[in-house]
Amino acid sequence: MNRRRFLASVPLALLYVRAGQALAQVPASAGLRALADRKSFRFGSAIDLQNINDPIASEIYIDNVNSITPRNELKWNATEKRPGVFSFGSADRMVAFARKNNMRVYGHTLIWYRVPGWVSDITDAKTIQAAMNRHIKQVVTRYKNSIDAWDVVNEPLEYDAADLRDCVFRRLLGDDYIRMSFDMAHQANPGATLVLNETHLEKKSDVFEQKRARVLKIVEDLVAKKTPINAVGLQAHFRPGLDRIDPEGMGRFCAALKDMGVGVFITELDASCHFLNRDKAFTPASYADIFSDVITVAAEHGDLKGVTVWGMSEKYGERDEKAADPAAACTKRVNLYDENNAPRSAIDGIRRAIEAM
Repeated sequence: MNRRRFLASVPLALLYVRAGQALAQVPASAGLRALADRKSFRFGSAIDLQNINDPIASEIYIDNVNSITPRNELKWNATEKRPGVFSFGSADRMVAFARKNNMRVYGHTLIWYRVPGWVSDITDAKTIQAAMNRHIKQVVTRYKNSIDAWDVVNEPLEYDAADLRDCVFRRLLGDDYIRMSFDMAHQANPGATLVLNETHLEKKSDVFEQKRARVLKIVEDLVAKKTPINAVGLQAHFRPGLDRIDPEGMGRFCAALKDMGVGVFITELDASCHFLNRDKAFTPASYADIFSDVITVAAEHGDLKGVTVWGMSEKYGERDEKAADPAAACTKRVNLYDENNAPRSAIDGIRRAIEAM
Protein backbone atom coordinates (compact mmCIF):
# COMPACT_ATOMS: atom_id res chain seq x y z
CA MET A 1 0.00 0.00 0.00
CA ASN A 2 1.46 3.36 -0.95
CA ARG A 3 1.59 6.29 1.47
CA ARG A 4 -1.35 8.16 -0.03
CA ARG A 5 -3.64 5.12 0.15
CA PHE A 6 -2.51 4.48 3.70
CA LEU A 7 -3.41 8.03 4.68
CA ALA A 8 -6.79 7.69 3.05
CA SER A 9 -7.46 4.47 4.93
CA VAL A 10 -7.27 6.24 8.29
CA PRO A 11 -9.20 9.47 7.71
CA LEU A 12 -9.52 10.46 11.37
CA ALA A 13 -6.07 9.49 12.52
CA LEU A 14 -2.97 11.62 12.94
CA LEU A 15 0.24 9.95 11.93
CA TYR A 16 3.70 10.79 13.17
CA VAL A 17 6.81 10.58 11.03
CA ARG A 18 10.24 10.68 12.62
CA ALA A 19 12.67 13.10 10.98
CA GLY A 20 15.95 12.78 12.87
CA GLN A 21 15.01 13.35 16.50
CA ALA A 22 11.95 15.48 15.70
CA LEU A 23 8.38 14.28 15.27
CA ALA A 24 6.34 15.88 12.50
CA GLN A 25 2.59 15.55 12.77
CA VAL A 26 0.99 14.51 9.48
CA PRO A 27 -2.73 14.95 8.91
CA ALA A 28 -4.65 12.10 7.43
CA SER A 29 -6.48 12.78 4.20
CA ALA A 30 -9.50 14.97 4.80
CA GLY A 31 -11.10 13.56 1.68
CA LEU A 32 -11.63 17.00 0.12
CA ARG A 33 -10.03 16.10 -3.18
CA ALA A 34 -12.00 12.89 -3.48
CA LEU A 35 -15.17 14.82 -2.73
CA ALA A 36 -14.36 17.59 -5.20
CA ASP A 37 -13.52 15.07 -7.91
CA ARG A 38 -16.75 13.18 -7.26
CA LYS A 39 -18.68 16.42 -7.62
CA SER A 40 -16.63 17.46 -10.69
CA PHE A 41 -15.83 20.62 -8.77
CA ARG A 42 -12.63 22.65 -8.86
CA PHE A 43 -11.17 22.92 -5.36
CA GLY A 44 -7.69 24.36 -5.05
CA SER A 45 -5.13 26.12 -2.93
CA ALA A 46 -2.39 28.67 -3.25
CA ILE A 47 1.00 27.00 -3.14
CA ASP A 48 4.64 28.02 -2.69
CA LEU A 49 7.84 26.33 -3.85
CA GLN A 50 8.65 25.37 -0.27
CA ASN A 51 5.42 23.36 -0.20
CA ILE A 52 6.48 21.35 -3.22
CA ASN A 53 9.93 20.73 -1.74
CA ASP A 54 8.58 19.49 1.61
CA PRO A 55 7.27 15.88 1.41
CA ILE A 56 4.73 16.36 4.20
CA ALA A 57 3.45 19.68 2.86
CA SER A 58 3.20 18.35 -0.69
CA GLU A 59 1.22 15.34 0.51
CA ILE A 60 -1.33 17.67 2.08
CA TYR A 61 -1.90 19.26 -1.32
CA ILE A 62 -2.02 15.96 -3.15
CA ASP A 63 -4.66 14.62 -0.76
CA ASN A 64 -6.84 17.72 -0.68
CA VAL A 65 -6.91 19.68 -3.95
CA ASN A 66 -7.35 19.17 -7.67
CA SER A 67 -6.12 22.67 -8.58
CA ILE A 68 -3.23 24.88 -7.49
CA THR A 69 -2.59 28.61 -7.71
CA PRO A 70 1.10 29.60 -7.68
CA ARG A 71 1.09 32.33 -5.04
CA ASN A 72 3.95 34.47 -6.42
CA GLU A 73 5.68 32.64 -9.26
CA LEU A 74 3.48 33.98 -12.09
CA LYS A 75 3.38 37.63 -11.01
CA TRP A 76 5.12 40.23 -13.15
CA ASN A 77 7.78 40.72 -10.48
CA ALA A 78 8.72 37.05 -10.83
CA THR A 79 8.43 36.50 -14.58
CA GLU A 80 9.75 39.75 -16.13
CA LYS A 81 11.96 41.66 -13.74
CA ARG A 82 13.71 43.36 -16.65
CA PRO A 83 12.10 44.53 -19.92
CA GLY A 84 11.65 41.59 -22.26
CA VAL A 85 13.76 39.24 -20.11
CA PHE A 86 11.50 36.42 -18.92
CA SER A 87 12.16 33.86 -16.20
CA PHE A 88 9.86 30.86 -15.86
CA GLY A 89 11.90 28.36 -13.85
CA SER A 90 9.87 28.57 -10.65
CA ALA A 91 6.52 28.64 -12.45
CA ASP A 92 7.57 25.66 -14.57
CA ARG A 93 8.22 23.66 -11.40
CA MET A 94 4.72 24.51 -10.17
CA VAL A 95 3.17 23.38 -13.44
CA ALA A 96 5.22 20.18 -13.42
CA PHE A 97 4.01 19.40 -9.88
CA ALA A 98 0.42 19.90 -11.00
CA ARG A 99 0.84 17.75 -14.08
CA LYS A 100 2.47 14.95 -12.08
CA ASN A 101 -0.44 14.92 -9.63
CA ASN A 102 -3.25 15.44 -12.15
CA MET A 103 -4.11 18.94 -10.94
CA ARG A 104 -5.30 22.00 -12.82
CA VAL A 105 -3.44 25.32 -12.55
CA TYR A 106 -5.04 28.73 -11.96
CA GLY A 107 -2.81 31.61 -13.06
CA HIS A 108 -2.25 34.53 -10.69
CA THR A 109 -1.84 37.24 -11.99
CA LEU A 110 -1.24 39.12 -15.27
CA ILE A 111 -2.01 42.81 -14.58
CA TRP A 112 -1.69 44.16 -11.04
CA TYR A 113 -0.64 47.50 -9.63
CA ARG A 114 2.43 45.91 -8.03
CA VAL A 115 4.94 45.75 -10.88
CA PRO A 116 8.72 46.01 -11.31
CA GLY A 117 10.14 49.51 -11.11
CA TRP A 118 10.85 49.68 -14.82
CA VAL A 119 7.11 49.26 -15.54
CA SER A 120 6.14 51.97 -13.03
CA ASP A 121 8.70 54.29 -14.67
CA ILE A 122 7.04 54.15 -18.10
CA THR A 123 5.59 57.54 -19.01
CA ASP A 124 3.74 57.14 -22.32
CA ALA A 125 0.69 55.16 -23.42
CA LYS A 126 2.29 53.51 -26.44
CA THR A 127 5.14 52.02 -24.40
CA ILE A 128 2.97 50.75 -21.56
CA GLN A 129 0.50 49.16 -23.97
CA ALA A 130 3.35 47.43 -25.79
CA ALA A 131 4.80 46.20 -22.48
CA MET A 132 1.41 44.84 -21.41
CA ASN A 133 0.87 43.07 -24.70
CA ARG A 134 4.34 41.51 -24.70
CA HIS A 135 4.04 40.39 -21.09
CA ILE A 136 0.58 38.88 -21.38
CA LYS A 137 1.36 37.21 -24.69
CA GLN A 138 4.61 35.65 -23.45
CA VAL A 139 3.21 34.37 -20.15
CA VAL A 140 -0.19 33.13 -21.33
CA THR A 141 1.15 31.56 -24.53
CA ARG A 142 3.86 29.68 -22.65
CA TYR A 143 1.26 28.01 -20.44
CA LYS A 144 -1.49 27.71 -23.02
CA ASN A 145 -1.70 23.95 -22.53
CA SER A 146 -1.08 24.01 -18.78
CA ILE A 147 -3.02 26.90 -17.22
CA ASP A 148 -6.73 27.06 -17.99
CA ALA A 149 -7.78 30.11 -15.92
CA TRP A 150 -6.17 33.48 -15.21
CA ASP A 151 -6.64 36.44 -12.91
CA VAL A 152 -6.24 38.85 -15.80
CA VAL A 153 -6.66 42.03 -13.76
CA ASN A 154 -6.11 41.82 -10.01
CA GLU A 155 -7.49 44.41 -7.55
CA PRO A 156 -8.42 47.20 -9.98
CA LEU A 157 -10.22 49.02 -7.15
CA GLU A 158 -8.78 50.65 -4.06
CA TYR A 159 -8.61 48.33 -1.05
CA ASP A 160 -11.28 50.05 1.06
CA ALA A 161 -13.02 52.19 -1.53
CA ALA A 162 -15.04 51.85 -4.72
CA ASP A 163 -12.65 54.04 -6.71
CA LEU A 164 -10.51 52.64 -9.49
CA ARG A 165 -6.96 52.32 -8.26
CA ASP A 166 -4.34 54.84 -9.35
CA CYS A 167 -1.81 52.59 -11.10
CA VAL A 168 0.56 53.10 -14.01
CA PHE A 169 -1.78 51.30 -16.42
CA ARG A 170 -4.75 53.52 -15.60
CA ARG A 171 -2.69 56.72 -15.53
CA LEU A 172 -1.46 56.16 -19.07
CA LEU A 173 -4.32 54.23 -20.69
CA GLY A 174 -7.34 55.30 -18.68
CA ASP A 175 -10.03 52.94 -17.42
CA ASP A 176 -9.87 51.09 -20.75
CA TYR A 177 -6.71 49.28 -19.61
CA ILE A 178 -8.99 46.63 -18.10
CA ARG A 179 -10.66 45.86 -21.42
CA MET A 180 -7.29 45.87 -23.18
CA SER A 181 -5.90 43.34 -20.70
CA PHE A 182 -8.75 40.89 -21.26
CA ASP A 183 -8.54 41.24 -25.03
CA MET A 184 -4.78 40.58 -24.93
CA ALA A 185 -5.19 37.51 -22.72
CA HIS A 186 -7.94 36.13 -24.96
CA GLN A 187 -5.79 36.60 -28.04
CA ALA A 188 -2.98 34.67 -26.36
CA ASN A 189 -5.27 31.80 -25.32
CA PRO A 190 -8.86 31.89 -26.61
CA GLY A 191 -9.72 28.80 -24.55
CA ALA A 192 -8.72 30.17 -21.14
CA THR A 193 -11.18 31.27 -18.45
CA LEU A 194 -10.51 34.95 -17.80
CA VAL A 195 -11.19 36.49 -14.39
CA LEU A 196 -11.30 39.92 -12.77
CA ASN A 197 -10.15 39.41 -9.16
CA GLU A 198 -11.11 41.80 -6.34
CA THR A 199 -11.20 42.19 -2.55
CA HIS A 200 -14.10 42.65 -0.08
CA LEU A 201 -16.90 41.64 -2.44
CA GLU A 202 -18.41 39.20 0.05
CA LYS A 203 -18.39 41.37 3.18
CA LYS A 204 -20.92 43.61 4.90
CA SER A 205 -20.50 47.40 4.92
CA ASP A 206 -21.70 50.35 2.90
CA VAL A 207 -18.28 50.71 1.31
CA PHE A 208 -18.17 47.08 0.24
CA GLU A 209 -21.68 47.36 -1.21
CA GLN A 210 -20.33 50.26 -3.26
CA LYS A 211 -17.42 48.09 -4.39
CA ARG A 212 -19.85 45.40 -5.55
CA ALA A 213 -21.82 48.01 -7.50
CA ARG A 214 -18.64 49.36 -9.11
CA VAL A 215 -17.46 45.90 -10.15
CA LEU A 216 -20.88 45.14 -11.63
CA LYS A 217 -20.68 48.35 -13.66
CA ILE A 218 -17.19 47.43 -14.90
CA VAL A 219 -18.37 43.95 -15.90
CA GLU A 220 -21.52 45.32 -17.52
CA ASP A 221 -19.42 47.66 -19.66
CA LEU A 222 -17.03 44.87 -20.61
CA VAL A 223 -19.88 42.55 -21.59
CA ALA A 224 -21.50 45.33 -23.65
CA LYS A 225 -18.22 45.68 -25.56
CA LYS A 226 -18.10 41.88 -26.05
CA THR A 227 -14.93 41.69 -23.98
CA PRO A 228 -14.05 38.06 -23.17
CA ILE A 229 -14.56 38.12 -19.38
CA ASN A 230 -15.74 34.80 -17.93
CA ALA A 231 -15.81 35.34 -14.18
CA VAL A 232 -15.20 37.61 -11.20
CA GLY A 233 -12.94 36.40 -8.41
CA LEU A 234 -14.00 36.99 -4.82
CA GLN A 235 -10.82 36.90 -2.77
CA ALA A 236 -12.59 36.22 0.56
CA HIS A 237 -9.83 37.11 3.02
CA PHE A 238 -11.72 37.28 6.32
CA ARG A 239 -10.82 39.03 9.55
CA PRO A 240 -13.04 37.49 12.26
CA GLY A 241 -14.01 40.14 14.77
CA LEU A 242 -13.87 42.82 12.06
CA ASP A 243 -15.49 41.40 8.92
CA ARG A 244 -18.93 39.89 8.52
CA ILE A 245 -20.17 37.98 5.51
CA ASP A 246 -23.03 39.74 3.75
CA PRO A 247 -25.19 36.87 2.43
CA GLU A 248 -27.78 39.20 0.92
CA GLY A 249 -25.37 41.63 -0.73
CA MET A 250 -23.02 38.90 -1.90
CA GLY A 251 -25.97 36.84 -3.14
CA ARG A 252 -27.37 39.73 -5.18
CA PHE A 253 -23.93 40.38 -6.61
CA CYS A 254 -23.39 36.76 -7.70
CA ALA A 255 -26.90 36.58 -9.15
CA ALA A 256 -26.37 39.79 -11.14
CA LEU A 257 -23.17 38.37 -12.61
CA LYS A 258 -24.96 35.14 -13.49
CA ASP A 259 -27.66 37.12 -15.30
CA MET A 260 -24.89 38.64 -17.45
CA GLY A 261 -23.46 35.20 -18.21
CA VAL A 262 -20.46 35.77 -15.93
CA GLY A 263 -19.42 33.24 -13.30
CA VAL A 264 -17.66 33.58 -9.97
CA PHE A 265 -14.60 32.04 -8.39
CA ILE A 266 -13.68 32.18 -4.72
CA THR A 267 -9.99 32.77 -5.21
CA GLU A 268 -8.11 33.39 -1.93
CA LEU A 269 -10.26 32.07 0.92
CA ASP A 270 -8.67 32.26 4.37
CA ALA A 271 -9.08 33.98 7.74
CA SER A 272 -6.95 36.04 10.08
CA CYS A 273 -6.41 35.80 13.81
CA HIS A 274 -5.62 39.47 14.26
CA PHE A 275 -9.02 40.81 15.34
CA LEU A 276 -10.32 37.84 17.28
CA ASN A 277 -10.29 39.73 20.59
CA ARG A 278 -13.10 41.93 19.23
CA ASP A 279 -15.53 39.00 19.06
CA LYS A 280 -15.87 37.15 22.37
CA ALA A 281 -18.35 34.68 20.86
CA PHE A 282 -15.92 33.50 18.22
CA THR A 283 -14.41 30.04 18.73
CA PRO A 284 -12.09 27.91 16.58
CA ALA A 285 -15.17 26.02 15.39
CA SER A 286 -16.50 29.26 13.91
CA TYR A 287 -14.02 28.96 11.06
CA ALA A 288 -16.19 26.17 9.66
CA ASP A 289 -19.11 28.59 9.34
CA ILE A 290 -16.98 31.26 7.62
CA PHE A 291 -15.62 28.88 5.01
CA SER A 292 -18.96 27.13 4.50
CA ASP A 293 -21.11 30.24 4.27
CA VAL A 294 -19.12 32.04 1.59
CA ILE A 295 -19.04 28.93 -0.63
CA THR A 296 -22.72 28.23 -0.10
CA VAL A 297 -23.86 31.75 -0.95
CA ALA A 298 -21.79 31.78 -4.14
CA ALA A 299 -23.05 28.35 -5.18
CA GLU A 300 -26.71 29.10 -4.46
CA HIS A 301 -26.88 32.48 -6.17
CA GLY A 302 -24.13 32.51 -8.80
CA ASP A 303 -22.40 30.31 -11.32
CA LEU A 304 -19.63 29.10 -8.99
CA LYS A 305 -16.76 27.77 -11.07
CA GLY A 306 -14.33 26.88 -8.29
CA VAL A 307 -12.96 27.59 -4.82
CA THR A 308 -9.33 28.22 -3.88
CA VAL A 309 -8.10 28.56 -0.31
CA TRP A 310 -5.03 30.70 0.27
CA GLY A 311 -2.83 27.91 1.59
CA MET A 312 -3.19 24.52 3.23
CA SER A 313 -1.31 24.64 6.53
CA GLU A 314 -0.30 27.44 8.89
CA LYS A 315 2.90 25.49 9.53
CA TYR A 316 4.12 26.47 6.07
CA GLY A 317 2.28 29.78 5.75
CA GLU A 318 3.46 33.36 5.74
CA ARG A 319 3.44 35.36 8.97
CA ASP A 320 0.59 37.80 9.44
CA GLU A 321 2.47 41.10 9.44
CA LYS A 322 -0.43 42.80 11.22
CA ALA A 323 -0.41 40.39 14.15
CA ALA A 324 -0.26 42.32 17.41
CA ASP A 325 2.19 39.91 18.97
CA PRO A 326 4.48 38.10 16.49
CA ALA A 327 5.41 35.63 19.24
CA ALA A 328 1.80 34.64 19.87
CA ALA A 329 0.48 31.24 18.80
CA CYS A 330 -1.89 32.68 16.22
CA THR A 331 0.19 34.84 13.89
CA LYS A 332 -0.55 33.39 10.46
CA ARG A 333 -3.45 33.33 8.04
CA VAL A 334 -5.82 30.55 9.07
CA ASN A 335 -6.12 27.79 6.53
CA LEU A 336 -7.18 24.13 6.76
CA TYR A 337 -4.48 22.84 9.10
CA ASP A 338 -2.92 24.47 12.13
CA GLU A 339 0.74 24.91 13.13
CA ASN A 340 0.94 21.20 14.03
CA ASN A 341 -0.70 20.10 10.78
CA ALA A 342 -3.82 19.12 12.71
CA PRO A 343 -7.10 19.63 10.79
CA ARG A 344 -9.09 22.77 11.55
CA SER A 345 -12.87 23.05 11.54
CA ALA A 346 -12.58 24.88 8.21
CA ILE A 347 -12.26 21.48 6.53
CA ASP A 348 -15.65 20.42 7.82
CA GLY A 349 -17.17 23.69 6.65
CA ILE A 350 -15.81 23.26 3.13
CA ARG A 351 -16.88 19.63 3.01
CA ARG A 352 -20.39 20.60 4.11
CA ALA A 353 -20.68 23.28 1.42
CA ILE A 354 -19.38 21.11 -1.43
CA GLU A 355 -21.57 18.19 -0.40
CA ALA A 356 -24.63 20.42 -0.63
CA MET A 357 -23.95 21.44 -4.23
